[in-house]
Amino acid sequence: MTPSIVKNVVRMPKQRAKQVRTRISYMTADQLERFLKAAKEYGPREHAMFLFAVAHGARAQEICNLKLSDVNFNNEQVHIARLKGSLDSTQTLLKVKGNSLFDERAALKAWLAVRQDDADNYVFNSQKSTQMNRITVYKLFKAIAKTAGLGETLQHPHVLKHTAAMMLVNQGANAFLIRQALGHKSFDSTLAYVNPSDADASAAIAKAFNQAV
Repeated sequence: MTPSIVKNVVRMPKQRAKQVRTRISYMTADQLERFLKAAKEYGPREHAMFLFAVAHGARAQEICNLKLSDVNFNNEQVHIARLKGSLDSTQTLLKVKGNSLFDERAALKAWLAVRQDDADNYVFNSQKSTQMNRITVYKLFKAIAKTAGLGETLQHPHVLKHTAAMMLVNQGANAFLIRQALGHKSFDSTLAYVNPSDADASAAIAKAFNQAV
């Protein structure tokens, strides 16, 4: 669908080249599954936190800031208090039928069953029962990524946000859905991932008219 996607790299629109990195690294579906498998083997906290991050396009600090009150198991939803001017989201917990690596409810339950209480009630607290900091998230992610055999460009937790975006792009989600899923306030951020060609646009127009008329 998107010719600019080559070898796990998507090129940014030209008008944004001076403002952001010109390349975005993301995982393929196979790499993501390998990573989550390694995370689950590392521990229930790591599996739950990184599944949460990729399922909702959450940043490292947003992982750290997630509180128990943000998770509602009754309606299977989670509230993401986004940073850097992004829009807060309340989204359904992810579940891929037949694949326990992508069962967010089960992963969170497994972690909470062994989690030590803390005064601030952060979901992913540290071993000292205090709020985890993003440096710890970076170190954990890097260690797990290495175990999963991922290259250096895929050893940063923000890769998970990019991966969530590209999963949506590759499944044909429109820019409005991608913007909402990632909590983007500006469409400029979304357009970093969606950069179709004239041929893509022509095919979409033909499909739309053929289905409507």
